[in-house]
Amino acid sequence: MKRRILLNLALAALVAALALFVWLKPKPAGPAEYRLSTLSAADIGRIAVEKPGQAPIVLEKHPSGWRLAQPFPARADGEAVARVLETLAATSAQRFPAADLGRFQLDRPLLRLSLGGQQFSFGTQNPLTGGVYVATGGNVFLIAPRHLAGALRLPADFASHAFLAEDERLAGFESDNLTLSQAQDGKWSSSPAHPEWSQDDLNRWADEWRHASSLITQPYDGTPPVAAFTLHLRGGKTLSGKILRREPELVLLREDENLQYHFPAEVGRRLLLPGIYNQAPGKSDP
Repeated sequence: MKRRILLNLALAALVAALALFVWLKPKPAGPAEYRLSTLSAADIGRIAVEKPGQAPIVLEKHPSGWRLAQPFPARADGEAVARVLETLAATSAQRFPAADLGRFQLDRPLLRLSLGGQQFSFGTQNPLTGGVYVATGGNVFLIAPRHLAGALRLPADFASHAFLAEDERLAGFESDNLTLSQAQDGKWSSSPAHPEWSQDDLNRWADEWRHASSLITQPYDGTPPVAAFTLHLRGGKTLSGKILRREPELVLLREDENLQYHFPAEVGRRLLLPGIYNQAPGKSDP
């Protein structure tokens, strides 16, 4: 009996020793990952995207945020900029010297991206993995295709979709047949009077302008306007605008930017008619 107990104790000690060995054994190293850059998004103040046969796209960081500088001036879409800057954090399981560039179409790259002082040249895709070959810093890497997609955009894709900037808050609206004003206490009034429009309706309408996001923003194409309007902002600033089209989409020109913003027709009706939620069927927009 005593011998069996001793044997069990020895086996238990052996199991414990094996478990400790497995736990303390160094883990096998995973596949190597090479980062393309030591820079971070905060280090970057200028972005340039060059595609063969096209005007370069240039974005610059200002105290108020990113702006599109070329090929036309505009506030920049922050999400589009962030996707381009993600290239700085890209990693690759492969790295080899930048030789025989024609093999990867890097002798004539699809796109050149400059982030601060570092340049990235994008070549062809790997047919097996779908990864994209990129040359930078004297080496070639294979990275996820989303980094190419983030930079391979049209200039208009980098322009902000927001009609109003983040610091612009609506305090009044004027058109040929309607004036809306917000008092210091936040209450809205209209001329001519529309007693059927509640304060909730008018606050909701002001929020429509605050969050108005276009389908596309592009330079003014010269379309003759069909109506004009003026937005009064908190702090005394005014914005002059034109209605270029109402159907099949609403197109608004912001004159200080010389940019036109395209909205779905339904969004357009809510922007131009505060009482649309209580609107009688068949009643036309102002």
